Amino acid sequence: MTLRRLLTSSAAGLAALTVLAEALSAPSAAAAGAVEARALGGRTPAEAGPEPTAPPAARSAPDRPAIRSVRVLPRQPVARPRRGVRLVVEVVARGAAGPRGVTLRVEPGRRGRGRAAPPPLRHARGGGWEAWRFTPPVRLSRWYPAGRWRAVATVRDARGRRTTAATSFLFRKASTLTGVQAVRARRRARALRVSGTLMRVDPTGRFDYWSFPRQRVSIQFRKHGGRRWKIQARARTDREGVFHRRVPRRHGVWRVVYPGTRRYAGVIRVIRHT
Repeated sequence: MTLRRLLTSSAAGLAALTVLAEALSAPSAAAAGAVEARALGGRTPAEAGPEPTAPPAARSAPDRPAIRSVRVLPRQPVARPRRGVRLVVEVVARGAAGPRGVTLRVEPGRRGRGRAAPPPLRHARGGGWEAWRFTPPVRLSRWYPAGRWRAVATVRDARGRRTTAATSFLFRKASTLTGVQAVRARRRARALRVSGTLMRVDPTGRFDYWSFPRQRVSIQFRKHGGRRWKIQARARTDREGVFHRRVPRRHGVWRVVYPGTRRYAGVIRVIRHT
């Protein structure tokens, strides 16, 4: 074999090997393209185009109006026979629109029609909060029902959205202790006789105070210089509101305590230093 024939046969063999290598690698490239096309939803990378971008985040809706607190002063109003109680209601709110953005209603019980308060005084606070102070012109007097009352506040924003919050308070009428005394018990030199009369605001309205029957009072004692009161005895008022009880005679301070009820306030009367 001459040198020219040898070179010609070697070149033909090399070309054949190159074609065979391309033929073997073609299925692998096609398979890879198929896999990528399946990942792109059946399209090739050229057909798929650029990857989609995420939509911009939606803007959050503005905050609704809010009420942080509703506070009534005094916390436990008590009506005297000839003098009502002036209430002050403070509402801390945010998001109110205009000078009448917060309104207040005071009503007895859990339900019922209440009285709307006049426009309040408005004071700005930090963080968007504002304090609205209401002073209802009508005093709570003996002619209003005693018991649980509510102060209901409503805040409204510029879009008409509302938020309501309420707090309850106990409205009571006054009671008093009269004629309270502690004297030596007869025939018992080492005993004291504690007596007096418990009265309340007359529920009929004919008198300032009237007798308060069938109520319990406690008789308490404290040593001179001491801070703690100890109950020495209990007594019950009769039909006329009168009570009396004998207690051991001791050196110190005595007092009579009526704890009160849901409708009538309690009262304390210091009666004797021995």
